[in-house]
Amino acid sequence: MIKKRKFELSSDGWRYQAVYSESSNEMGETYCSFTICEIYLDKDGRLTAWTENPSIAASGETPDELTRDLQLMLNDTTKWKPVLFESLQVGMVFERNTKSP
Repeated sequence: MIKKRKFELSSDGWRYQAVYSESSNEMGETYCSFTICEIYLDKDGRLTAWTENPSIAASGETPDELTRDLQLMLNDTTKWKPVLFESLQVGMVFERNTKSP
């Protein structure tokens, strides 16, 4: 599947989002695991849909398309603060990341 979009997306449409899940080890210590999912936003920038799986892979039909997908992932996950995957809900808005890479 070919994914085409501009690096600067309007408030509506799909983009990548860094998400995390919390788990506990045998000693009861909590740790986080970060992954990337796809989300879809309405014209007001509110969440309307997301991938069922919290972890998606970059893809492309050519090496250039794969590289472009990886660039989109990096661009999007740099711009937006990660959120707990289990907290995703229709209507939520996302916070911009103020840290620069």
